[in-house]
Amino acid sequence: MPKTRDEAPAWLTLSTTTRLFLPILLLIVVVGTVRYQLMVKIETRSAEAHFAQEVQWVQKYLVPTIAQMMESDSAEPLATLLRTESQSNPDIAMLRWHSGAQTLESHNLQPAQAQYPAWFVTWLQIAPYTARLDVTSTGGHSGELTVQISPVFAFNSAWSRVRVQLWIGAGSILTILGLMFWVLRINRRVLQRLAVATQQFQRGNLATRMQVTGPLEARTLATTFNNMAGEVQTLVASLTHAQAALQIEKERAEVTLSSIGDAVITTDLAGCILSLNAVAQQLTGWTHQQALGHPLGEVFELLEEPGWAAGHAKQTPLYQTTSVVHATHQTLLHPSGERIAIETTAAPIRQADGTAMGCVLVFRDVSEKRQLIQEISWQIGHDVLTGLHNRAAMEEPFNLAILQARHHHKLLAVCLLDLDHFQPINTRYGSSCGDRLLQQVAQRLTEFAGDDHGLARLGGDEFVLLLKDQNDLTEVQQQVDRVQALLTAPYQIDDQTIALTTSIGIAVTPRGEMHSETNLDTLLRHADQAMVQAKQTGRNRSHLFDAQRDQEVQTHHHQRTRIHQALLDGELRLYYQPKLNMRTGTVFGMEALLRWQHPDQGVVGPYHFLPLVENTDLIIDIGEWVLQQALQQMQQWAAQGLHWVVSVNIAARHFQQPDFVDRLGSILAAFPQVSPSMLELEILESAALEDVQHMRNVMAACQQLGVQFALDDFGTGYSSLAYLKRLPANTLKIDQAFVRDMLEDPDDLTLVEAVVGLAKAFNRQVIAEGVETVEHGLLLLQLGCDLAQGYGIARPMPADTVAAWAANFIPGKAWRAWGAMQWDTADFPLLLAEHDHQTWVASIAAHPADAEANYPARFGNWYAQRGSTQYGQLPAFTAVGTAILRLRDHSQVLAKGPVNGQAVDMPKLHDLQAELATQLAALLVEATQKQASRRATRNFMVYS
Repeated sequence: MPKTRDEAPAWLTLSTTTRLFLPILLLIVVVGTVRYQLMVKIETRSAEAHFAQEVQWVQKYLVPTIAQMMESDSAEPLATLLRTESQSNPDIAMLRWHSGAQTLESHNLQPAQAQYPAWFVTWLQIAPYTARLDVTSTGGHSGELTVQISPVFAFNSAWSRVRVQLWIGAGSILTILGLMFWVLRINRRVLQRLAVATQQFQRGNLATRMQVTGPLEARTLATTFNNMAGEVQTLVASLTHAQAALQIEKERAEVTLSSIGDAVITTDLAGCILSLNAVAQQLTGWTHQQALGHPLGEVFELLEEPGWAAGHAKQTPLYQTTSVVHATHQTLLHPSGERIAIETTAAPIRQADGTAMGCVLVFRDVSEKRQLIQEISWQIGHDVLTGLHNRAAMEEPFNLAILQARHHHKLLAVCLLDLDHFQPINTRYGSSCGDRLLQQVAQRLTEFAGDDHGLARLGGDEFVLLLKDQNDLTEVQQQVDRVQALLTAPYQIDDQTIALTTSIGIAVTPRGEMHSETNLDTLLRHADQAMVQAKQTGRNRSHLFDAQRDQEVQTHHHQRTRIHQALLDGELRLYYQPKLNMRTGTVFGMEALLRWQHPDQGVVGPYHFLPLVENTDLIIDIGEWVLQQALQQMQQWAAQGLHWVVSVNIAARHFQQPDFVDRLGSILAAFPQVSPSMLELEILESAALEDVQHMRNVMAACQQLGVQFALDDFGTGYSSLAYLKRLPANTLKIDQAFVRDMLEDPDDLTLVEAVVGLAKAFNRQVIAEGVETVEHGLLLLQLGCDLAQGYGIARPMPADTVAAWAANFIPGKAWRAWGAMQWDTADFPLLLAEHDHQTWVASIAAHPADAEANYPARFGNWYAQRGSTQYGQLPAFTAVGTAILRLRDHSQVLAKGPVNGQAVDMPKLHDLQAELATQLAALLVEATQKQASRRATRNFMVYS
């Protein structure tokens, strides 16, 4: 079977020590061979030297003797000499003498014995040595002596030395091999110990360690293994702990996802469902097991998919997006057929290296929120009582009517209708009857207007009718006469027949005067003046406004010149009205209000002179002066440690200037110690009506400088939902007209509540103007509006008195009680009790007979029910009850009128009302303490 590419050769599977045997043996053989070759050469040379030495001895001693014997005639002495020499020297194997015809030869009969093995001769290869020596006697005779030397002696000598070396070499080899086998055995034992420890380690016994014994290598290996095992054990323990922590985090995340109010779905890269929490299961109608692995489009089925949905999501996967994707107007289709309004947020899930893993989709049911916004939107644009459009909703129809009239060369008439003597009717028949009367008037006007004309209710008993596409003034008057006749017909309410007349003021935009400055505000003002003229001339009639004459009256040059001179002469002043956080009692800002310190008239309010210049460039100069003065004052306050946000009103003409942002930046740069974020610009409705997109761009540019914005007089009919949505204002200011009357007028209260809810829905700050009493503040706190300004806090004051006022200001006790404690709304009648009784006492002075009927029902119900249950055990509660009984008893006495000629004791009534106020204040303190004690006890039980 052929070896695979990754299979190692067989010899590589052997241990390192085993693989070293062959090269070591080969090295020994090579070294031994070289060594013994060298020894052969040395021994050969030694034999040759021995042979030369023997020959030299023969030549030195034997040759002279033979030369002497050559003179003798007898050969016997010479033969004896040769025989003697050959026998006496074992190295000489043979001596031969040859002289002429004489030849003598003598062999060694006792040669040297060989002491070496036969193979050694073939290995050493030393041949017998033969030397021929010429001998000449003194007598002139000559001969040749042949000497043959035996190699036995040389072999014996070499063998003795080689044998010793062989023994030494064999001992060395055996020693080396023994040591190698010993090392191999030790290594095998170490490897066996390592294998056993490794097997135990692999089986999960992470505490396995090797004994550090034996030679250095074994100890080093054991130490290395032990260190590695310790690190692995530590790593495994860390991984185990991390895995446990991850499991805990996973369980915690699952619990969190199951408990949050939002629905969460996760998918893989293919868009298949990986998980969905309980809320997602409820909204989609799919259980976790049913949805697992299904495509997102099956489980999360949208009826409408704007934004990133249908096309975009399929063309560009979510994990390729660089930011989170939001969609607010979507409808989820439930398997049951139910349609659910949702808001979604989708984002890719990425690994640490940025690689996409899938997608997370978070969505929530906003059906109630959307319905609430729709209701608020409807209320913002409609009159709650009649269902007609309000002033805010008139803006778009009016602008459209202007364009249509300009295009068709027609007239547009704005008719302001005011019901004559409506207040006496309302007082005589009651507010309920008055409301039904207004509804019938609205119904008749609706039938007349149809789809051809515009209709709205401004409030109270005033209505606005837009007559579109009128050919001339005669046709306008005919339409107005029809309306008057329609409204004059008697009204039947229950068993009452009510007669009603109407005064109508008419303002018309002639064909030749339709230009960009024509707006609804101007026409309404003109129509209002015409309506007043109609009432002054006898009511139940109409009056047409003369626009040309009014324009001449409004543009008196000397009045504008005088105002300009006042600016140059330094007669203008800035007063400041504080803004208060009623819940915390903190003064957080000021509103800069313009005043004219007139030399003759004293302090003149802005409404007496600003309307004269609001449509001229002088309003720009005044606006920049106000900005500079406000910033300078803010700089002085900052040096005293007083950091207040100061709001400044900006006129429409000023705000719409092309260089407004640049000029504002230059003014801010002149006061570097003042942060731009501390300046708030308040804009009126007229600044946004001309060009909303331009307004939006200018506001955004100013906000880049750090400046904040507030929408002033919000709720007066000048602001619409679209207006609020498009303009990036930070704060909404509720108009003081609604705040001032909200304690008595349910419509105003409803509107204030709607504006507060709208501000929260759009994540805007809201502040109420016109807070004149503690009760106003309490009601605002209950509605969720903490910020306020008004005479109930402080009147506008000169700048040099603001710091002293702030240092000595103490907010109302009721505000502190409401703000410090989280009161139940069911206890709100207690907080309003003093105001309700003051109002009741005041009504007794006018109508004593109705005293008992007009008694504050909400406090009476609270005292008898919740108050008795929650605070009946408090001493102040009993004292309040006693004070109420005395007050009501005296009111009944007053209702009967003078008795026996004695005058009615009204001062006593006021004294009893003051006593009740004292007891109510004491009850409020004790109730606050009880609320605090109850909350502390509840917190203790929770933490315990």
